[in-house]
Amino acid sequence: MRKILLTVVTVVLLYAIAVGAGPIASHSWAAPSPAGEQGLSGPRDKQPQIQVFLGTISKTGNQFVFSDDVNKSSYQLDDQETASRFDGKKVKVTGMLDATNNIIRVQSIEASA
Repeated sequence: MRKILLTVVTVVLLYAIAVGAGPIASHSWAAPSPAGEQGLSGPRDKQPQIQVFLGTISKTGNQFVFSDDVNKSSYQLDDQETASRFDGKKVKVTGMLDATNNIIRVQSIEASA
């Protein structure tokens, strides 16, 4: 009986180590890559980056959209209230591009020269 109990405890501990410590071990024992040292590791590359867009805001249907003069692309804006103040004007939009949904997550909009 004692041998069976010891075997079960060992199996449970090994399973807990394999499942619980697996991700920790891969992070703590892995040598950092040069990209990781600079803050450019893989998972961070997939996060949206703050960008600056130059273009014009105009109303299309019931929505204000941003037309990028450089890339000749149009994007929806998630801050319609701020965008409404710049209807028909050249602007600088600072935000993160959600390319999947073609939306700029606006941080700021300001008139450009």
